Amino acid sequence: MSRNQLNQLLPLLSVSIVIIALFTLVFLQMETRRMGYVVLKQTRAFKKLEDQQRLKTMRYSRIMRPEHVREFAVTKLTLNEVKAGQIIHMSGEKIALRQ
Repeated sequence: MSRNQLNQLLPLLSVSIVIIALFTLVFLQMETRRMGYVVLKQTRAFKKLEDQQRLKTMRYSRIMRPEHVREFAVTKLTLNEVKAGQIIHMSGEKIALRQ
């Protein structure tokens, strides 16, 4: 290429570099916004899962209350309340000696 042809291509080359740089900036801004939406969506999903876990923990603690377990045992499993004479006390030493 001659010097004259190179001088004619330089403005076209510089304009194309500026256009490519602008497109790159726009693309990066779009990606930044898209990633922000993804983070927002994931944060909402995480909070929803935390709320579900908290709700299930509360339900579990309500179900496992001693009064509820006792009521379930009496009504559904037909067990009776413990009386004083029914309790058997065993120490670990006597059990270990039997084996």
